[in-house]
Amino acid sequence: MAYLTMEFNAGSLFRNVTIKAFLPTDGLGGSVIEPPYKTCYFLPGYSLDATGILTYMNLRKQCELKGMAIVLVDGCNSFYIDHPERNENFSKFIGEDLINETRKILPLSEKREDTFIAGISMGGYGALYNGLKYSDKFSKVAALSPAVDPHNLLCDFPEIGFRPEVFESYFKDKETYLSSDKNLYMAYPEAHGKRDVPEVFIACGNGDGLVWDSVKRFHDTLDQTKIAHTFVETTGNHEFDVWERMADSAFSFLASIEPETKDRLVLGF
Repeated sequence: MAYLTMEFNAGSLFRNVTIKAFLPTDGLGGSVIEPPYKTCYFLPGYSLDATGILTYMNLRKQCELKGMAIVLVDGCNSFYIDHPERNENFSKFIGEDLINETRKILPLSEKREDTFIAGISMGGYGALYNGLKYSDKFSKVAALSPAVDPHNLLCDFPEIGFRPEVFESYFKDKETYLSSDKNLYMAYPEAHGKRDVPEVFIACGNGDGLVWDSVKRFHDTLDQTKIAHTFVETTGNHEFDVWERMADSAFSFLASIEPETKDRLVLGF
């Protein structure tokens, strides 16, 4: 496994950015993977960054076991949408700059079928939103405890520091949000049958007081509109324990293998 930290200028954000990446170079998953590598772009949640994800989730293990590169970015509490009034176009950064620059520097596959996007919480929302918006780039989305309804999350939980003004700073007013492509409950059904929709994996703890109800409603929406997807209900709250337990299932989905078939590293001696 190779671990890299890279810095490059992102025109969409008008500044330099730092990203982190794992490459499956050692064959500890049981076989040596030759480049160009399948790639998962992984988006952290609110108040987290790439370093936090590396600290609390064993994505290094998933890189080797599933034979894919994993690229991590800092989301800066952006919900991974464009904020042109602040020169912070995070959606454009994910769908254009990030892919283009990492493919220039790293031995990554340029095929849509080898390119995935995933995330937790706010990053799960960003993965679902940008996976659909840039469905010509991403073939699969994996979202763990995704904040699929930012209005609900940011307006209904003042005890953790959210309030309506925070929502409005990202999405303007509720009516604007509901009628836009940022409303995933509307965006996915509208795209279905009209263009390529990425394959979707969603996992969430049924004790998650922040997002379980909205995730279940999103799952029901996809069911009702006959959008094929994988939905995994597990126990637990909005916590790393849930995301660690679901990592094998999520990355197995991305790698097109059965869960628990590549979940053990093999020592080279």
